[in-house]
Amino acid sequence: MQPDDESDVPLELGTVGPTPVADTPETDRPTPRWRVWSGLGAALIVGAVLGVVANNARNDAAEYAEVDLVRGSVDAEFGSPLSSNSQRLYVNLINTGPRELEILSVDVEGFTSLDDPEGGGSVTAAPGEWVRVGAVVEADCGTRPPGTLQVRVRTASGEQTVVVTGQPGDDQLIWAWQGGCETADGTGVYVGDTRTVSADASGARIVLPVSNGSEEPLTVTALETTTPGFTMSTDPLPIDIGAGETVQVETVWTVTDCDGAAQFAEATVAVNIRNESMDTRVSQPLGNPTLIELVRLAVRVCET
Repeated sequence: MQPDDESDVPLELGTVGPTPVADTPETDRPTPRWRVWSGLGAALIVGAVLGVVANNARNDAAEYAEVDLVRGSVDAEFGSPLSSNSQRLYVNLINTGPRELEILSVDVEGFTSLDDPEGGGSVTAAPGEWVRVGAVVEADCGTRPPGTLQVRVRTASGEQTVVVTGQPGDDQLIWAWQGGCETADGTGVYVGDTRTVSADASGARIVLPVSNGSEEPLTVTALETTTPGFTMSTDPLPIDIGAGETVQVETVWTVTDCDGAAQFAEATVAVNIRNESMDTRVSQPLGNPTLIELVRLAVRVCET
């Protein structure tokens, strides 16, 4: 038998699938995957770049707006052309921030700002530089200053107000405030920052530094609390205080009325004074350490 020659010819099946149409538009053909992924990659890169730019812009804006000021000493000046109850404060500030800034004004808590007869003006502070900023003020004798300043500044990003606190144990603003109040009511006596010796439910032993800021000696004939809900006993009185001197007076505070102690908002004492020209009685507010200690005492006594 002869082999069939046609059996050696491969079978041609033709094109598998739909027959292409010659006039099919190019846009109807499927997009290659590499083009899709390259387009997505480009979009992601653009988005990342824009995100980095926006983030850098925010960081730059925050850095330009950053203000770091530290308060130094405070000097007070009395006399013409100021009124009898006014004084000029000179506050020393150092710019510890990264950029130059302009100090426009300073408001001191515990004082009322007045118009400066000399016009004043802004002060430029370079990084790491101490500057001296003046302000004409009048002491608010009913508000003991916490040592805090409200400083209005101008930076590359605009104007803002920042809070600048004093250093622990810094009494310089208290002295300036007391000096202003001395000018106002002529007594010269004031109570400085207090110190707690001991405290428990039986009472709190608190030392009051009583100073004579006048130019003549005086005698403290009585010292009593005017703080609701509390009573206070003291070292034996009267006490003589020379001009410019300070006497440490130890007191013992106890709670006598829990309702009153639960409502008081300020710790105050009344001081009876006698000097060569007059007898007078003045009220003196005490600082936050005393207020906190009395709140603790009230909690020990009234909530146990």
